[in-house]
Amino acid sequence: MKKSVVYVFIMTLFLLCHISALAQFPYQNTAVSGNDFSHFIGVGGNVTFTPNGAVLTDAGSQTRGFFLNDLAFTVDRGFIISFDYIMTGSGGSTYGFGDGLALVLFDGSESDPKMGALGSGLGYSYRKGSGSSDNYDGLTKGFLAVGIDLYGNFKNRMGSSNEYRNGIRNVSENNHVTIRGQGSLKEGYPVLISQNTVDITKRYKLDLATGSYITNFEQPDKNGFTFRLRENTQNNESDIAATFGHISYRKVIVSMFPGKNGVVSGYYFNVDIIHGNQTSRVIYDYFIPNNTNIKYAEAKTDTTDELISKMFVAPTTFKIGFTGATGGAMQKNIVRNISIFLPFSPSVKDVILTNMCRDTPVEVDVLAGSVGFDSNTYNGGGDLSVLGKQEYLEPYSFQFRKLINGLFEDTAEPFIAVTSNGTYEYNPQSMKVVFTPKLGGVVDNSDQIYFTIKNKTKIINNGSNSVDLGNEQFRSNTATVKLNFGLNCNDILMVNGNSI
Repeated sequence: MKKSVVYVFIMTLFLLCHISALAQFPYQNTAVSGNDFSHFIGVGGNVTFTPNGAVLTDAGSQTRGFFLNDLAFTVDRGFIISFDYIMTGSGGSTYGFGDGLALVLFDGSESDPKMGALGSGLGYSYRKGSGSSDNYDGLTKGFLAVGIDLYGNFKNRMGSSNEYRNGIRNVSENNHVTIRGQGSLKEGYPVLISQNTVDITKRYKLDLATGSYITNFEQPDKNGFTFRLRENTQNNESDIAATFGHISYRKVIVSMFPGKNGVVSGYYFNVDIIHGNQTSRVIYDYFIPNNTNIKYAEAKTDTTDELISKMFVAPTTFKIGFTGATGGAMQKNIVRNISIFLPFSPSVKDVILTNMCRDTPVEVDVLAGSVGFDSNTYNGGGDLSVLGKQEYLEPYSFQFRKLINGLFEDTAEPFIAVTSNGTYEYNPQSMKVVFTPKLGGVVDNSDQIYFTIKNKTKIINNGSNSVDLGNEQFRSNTATVKLNFGLNCNDILMVNGNSI
């Protein structure tokens, strides 16, 4: 009897640990180490992890990628994923820089996924051709891909005898952000929407009722934009370590919000890209209906299509990964600083201050611009933060974090953080932080620390299910507090007996 009790306890503990591993939100990883990741089966070896991030490609004719095997999403909650990327290094002598990279989603029941086609397939979509070596299945049980497509062929209807697949006909444009949909083997993965980042007027969307592509729809960002997906035009890696504010810096933020369009249930997708220090909405509230037939033109030969109707059914759970691909065109495609969190977790903003005194304490309004939520209903609009309020934040859930060996770790005392430059102390009553420099003043030119916070407890009943927005799973993404230091403010210069 005692052995049975021990066995049941061990099995229960195993199951609880396994469930915890599949529900570890929020999630952050700098991608300088591959410890959390599994490799896709692709072409050209495995992804290499370096101090600059995960190098998806570093030569021509490669398809490499990695995925999070122990972190699964349920479709009913959605997600917000952000990551930095850099496209840099030498291109092919004939074809230039390319192809690009993709955030990919696939059925969570699949533990051994295989990548899609190299080159213009970005490791997600299929490739058909006349020769045996020309044929590739698409990503195993693919659900969705957001392609950051510098070369521009990921969106295209490819039509040569050695490479053909469905897509948009007669469009030759690079610098596109493209969403392809669900597929299996050598069918599906249709182009749903594609947006040019250099010319905002060039955009294409699949009419799900007719299977044709339309161009006359609302531009995604009312302020307009024009930027390249790769900034470096030279055959070098001088910008490989670009950070926020650098002209080559790029951060992609992909949001999937469950919701309704009228009476139809489905998912709203938004894609934002930070370029340099500017943020642009590239895909705005694109709605994908669930359990609904959609029409698109499937490539049957290199020249002929067939209009087919496919049922779009989201998997119960899905996993995420990153793929990169090159062909004749090549470059280093690198991703880093991956963050994954749930919609309606607090929206927190980085705080960056300049010209701080090196030798006197400073008070920081650390939660300026940050908001919490007391509802999980989204009906379009593109910006969750407008639905939140600072009063919905739980001030006593504040937690400092430090970045150690590429991973975020909570400080032992949630309200206190000590760095080589001084001490940060958070006051839950004022919801502000005081930084006190070390004795003698700060030596470094800057210092930074990190934090998270939760919503106040809010139980929301959804039929037979209920969710608490104050649960630990809804803890915010990690935000940064960065102080850039100027002069010693206690230094007094005397001229003719007067201080100046």
